[in-house]
Amino acid sequence: MFYVEGKVQPHCEFCRKPFKKNDLVYTDTMFTQIQHAKCFIYKPEFIKDKGTYEEIVNKYTEYKKSFIVSEKPITELMVVSSLRKEK
Repeated sequence: MFYVEGKVQPHCEFCRKPFKKNDLVYTDTMFTQIQHAKCFIYKPEFIKDKGTYEEIVNKYTEYKKSFIVSEKPITELMVVSSLRKEK
């Protein structure tokens, strides 16, 4: 995950690619992890919720206040470092 101004750019636990706002994702009932629908590693009965990454983030308060939603996720460490606020 990458951090920018108190928010993180999460990635899929399986493929390790950062989420784009229109990616189809699932959350699971065990750990409430977000995974790409095509990468979901659990049985279908463990799907808690599904939708685009943006829909899922906006639906859950804990995700909305912490996760970056973007069509072009920030993945370059140099870019991420330059966007961090000095504390």
